[in-house]
Amino acid sequence: MTVLSHTHPLVLQLENDLLPLFRAALAPLAAAAPQVLASVFAFSSGTASAFEDYHFGISCLLEDVPEDAAEEVALLVSVTGLDAGARLSAKVVWGQPSGLVEMQAGLQSGDVHALHAALPDLLASLQQAASRGRPDVTGA
Repeated sequence: MTVLSHTHPLVLQLENDLLPLFRAALAPLAAAAPQVLASVFAFSSGTASAFEDYHFGISCLLEDVPEDAAEEVALLVSVTGLDAGARLSAKVVWGQPSGLVEMQAGLQSGDVHALHAALPDLLASLQQAASRGRPDVTGA
């Protein structure tokens, strides 16, 4: 059974590959950043249709952040343009107000193998960001 209905074969593959991996990453993330409430998500979005784009990831909500600081950091994997050569993107990004990108994978078109190769570094970046509790403004 899929989380997302009306899906493309690539979306089904990503769902089957990513969601179990992301769920398995929750325990190490909680151990490294106990102040964080982490959860796995999957949803679709679009302007012409609710099923144009698909997003998978891990959201980390932080406690006790200043009012002007981001309270979420997430690993976000998206697939867009399913009808015209699917494009994959993967990044660790902070929520508003910063929207800063901690790390971004350089992916070609629908290259699932490159995505899988980038996931360990993306998961490590998410864990570091969640543990730090704020965006890396040094650019390191």
